Amino acid sequence: MRRLGGLAGFLVAAFALVAIAPAAAEARTQTFDMQTRPFTLSGFQTIFPKIAVPTPERAGYITQMDAWLVDARGRKVTIRDVMLHHIVFINAGRPGGAPKRSSCAGRSSEPFWGTGEEMQPLMLPPGYGYPVGARERWNMQAMLMSHSLRAHTVRIRYRVRMVLGERRKRVKPLWLRANGCAKHPSYDIEGDMPPGGVHKRQHLWRMPISGRIVAASAHLHGSSYGMTVQQPRCADRTLIDHKPLYGLQSDIVYRAKPILHEPGPIATGHFQSQTGIPVRKGEFLRVTGLYDGTRPHVQVMAISHVYIAAEREAPRACAPPPTDARILWTRKSGRTQAPVVEIPLNGIGADGQVREIDRPAGPEQFSMSPTAAVSLARERILPANLSVARGTRVNWDFVDTATHNITLASGPRLIGSANVRKGARYSRTLNTPGTYKLFCYLHPITMTQVIAVRP
Repeated sequence: MRRLGGLAGFLVAAFALVAIAPAAAEARTQTFDMQTRPFTLSGFQTIFPKIAVPTPERAGYITQMDAWLVDARGRKVTIRDVMLHHIVFINAGRPGGAPKRSSCAGRSSEPFWGTGEEMQPLMLPPGYGYPVGARERWNMQAMLMSHSLRAHTVRIRYRVRMVLGERRKRVKPLWLRANGCAKHPSYDIEGDMPPGGVHKRQHLWRMPISGRIVAASAHLHGSSYGMTVQQPRCADRTLIDHKPLYGLQSDIVYRAKPILHEPGPIATGHFQSQTGIPVRKGEFLRVTGLYDGTRPHVQVMAISHVYIAAEREAPRACAPPPTDARILWTRKSGRTQAPVVEIPLNGIGADGQVREIDRPAGPEQFSMSPTAAVSLARERILPANLSVARGTRVNWDFVDTATHNITLASGPRLIGSANVRKGARYSRTLNTPGTYKLFCYLHPITMTQVIAVRP
């Protein structure tokens, strides 16, 4: 498959051509610029907005879509201030209309485009489009992370290119996750494999329709080797191989301080084919997420956004891959191997600035008990420094009414809780000696902890 560069420039030019067009052209192609309500993030805050968002209020076919953060003056916001960690747009259908369906049975509404740190726009090949109605309602789910000590107010601006008054070949979006239809789209990696170990997470997805895969993109996190979509009925051949591209050492994703999570890819290979790859209703596709398995990784994702042009009947034969299949890249410069990035703990120094710290302030509490109690109270993790013997079971009790979590910054094995609040408890038996550095990613400056596990 060919790799094409300069995609970002192509998109800018394409959108510019349709931004101001004569009336005759507007009947065919139109670009809509919209934005969400404002979101205010305090210093180093992480928020998860789930809201209804404006729609074009037109019936037609979406062919391209993109999104970014802007400030109150409409200027783009960089990750030095706030990061758009991920975003998903969901079609809830029109009131009283037939319900939209997701890739998972029993879940209403249809995710139709999403991206993350890789900032991969929606792009469909010529002649295809995602159909939307004028009265359909859209919802949006996102994760925004502040990288600044001061508060920021941002909006998510998104641009939709539509073909109006002209029939297109309809595509059905499918969200194929390596962890299947689990409640959460993310999963954890223990980090207990020997050197060179690759962690594989797989799920078999039954195709709800027959048709041809004409486009697919992926959402991956840091330390990913990529993900594949395979066809078991055709000798398990690989249909799509999503590869990540990581930034060079000078990229802003590594220079933005403080580092609050493992930086993800700056781009992922986007599959596109006007001919398409045939798939049959009822057959299974195997989706596999590939990650480094030698170190623990918290809440990774491996999601393929597949777009299928529906057909009444797809060929039974396993035809060769389409000759027009290609891989598009939004970025050209980068590295194919994920760099090893150790997440530091952070605190506020005497000068009032955020600094990397080796451990939080305070004495170390030495425990000889088979269990150890930790409290998350008053936006602190107490004791902040703890020493326990190998095999100790540590109980983290959540006392605050505010939501917190326990997240691993670095250490020999995985530790990580969900976002919970007062009355919850997270427990983990620490059987591997070493130093575990922990924090709450919702309050990463004030809530830190170091646990030394003695042999």
